[in-house]
Amino acid sequence: MSTGSSIGIDIGGTKISAAVVKNNEIVSDVKVVNTSNTAKGILNQVLDITAALNNSNSVDALGIATAGAVNKDNSKIMGSTGNLPNGYSYIDFKDEIEKKFELPTLLENDANAAAYAEYKTGNGISKSNVIVITLGTGVGSGVIIDGKLMRGTSGGGAECGHIVMSIEKKRKCTCGTWDCWEAYASGTGYAITANEMAANIAKDKKAGILLEKEPGNITTYDVIEGLKNNDEFAIQVHNTWEYHVLLGLVSLTNIFDPECFILSGGMAEFITYDKIQKDLSKMALISNPQILPAKAKNNAGIIGAGILATQKYGK
Repeated sequence: MSTGSSIGIDIGGTKISAAVVKNNEIVSDVKVVNTSNTAKGILNQVLDITAALNNSNSVDALGIATAGAVNKDNSKIMGSTGNLPNGYSYIDFKDEIEKKFELPTLLENDANAAAYAEYKTGNGISKSNVIVITLGTGVGSGVIIDGKLMRGTSGGGAECGHIVMSIEKKRKCTCGTWDCWEAYASGTGYAITANEMAANIAKDKKAGILLEKEPGNITTYDVIEGLKNNDEFAIQVHNTWEYHVLLGLVSLTNIFDPECFILSGGMAEFITYDKIQKDLSKMALISNPQILPAKAKNNAGIIGAGILATQKYGK
């Protein structure tokens, strides 16, 4: 008898979290383990989690949200990220899980899975064209066009964090190239902006947090703390960072014409939504999409992976 449910597993560099997903929501306890530092260890963790959640063969399918690129048919990892161990991209999760549990398995990029969760259960409900941007240490993204994930020719599309912001080669991106949006709009970019700006302020003009921190040592947390105290320098840094975020949203608006942007991740908490919405309406050429905070949040990868697996393999 079909349950219409799937296991959703979200594999990140720090932790692996998983749960049973049914009717677009989590219906079990969320299991969380620290990510192993070996590829074989991660595989064993996923197999153990699957065994625990597939109690009495109670689910129809399994979906894995993973950092890195996934191929077009959602069967293999094409490329890993630096926060996962060597050999991770060679793990054949689909083959291993299907052999052991006879459970149809789907893999999806974690940002795509999270975006799909927001589209189905969060602030993207009732909309057909949605772009979800995750503002964290980096910039992740998922693009929904006419109700479907945009995945590109190989499956690795919609990497909005790597649109190029400049030709001047000012900031090296984690991807190896220069001046990607991620290098400016991420939490990492936030700190870089703060340190660049601090270096241009004369010593006799320094006040607030600049009296305690030298250029090169200012962190994102220092600036956020300064914002709470109305520190003038912190406000200037924050406004510059929001402008960098805005520039990416303007470009994406002009390309995709979405109904809304949904912003998730730790840095999204510090967005001044009214201000950036007003500025977007002035700068975008063709439309004025809403800018909304994420609703699905921490478990979005689990939910999105589970929903996608049910849609593809549910009985």
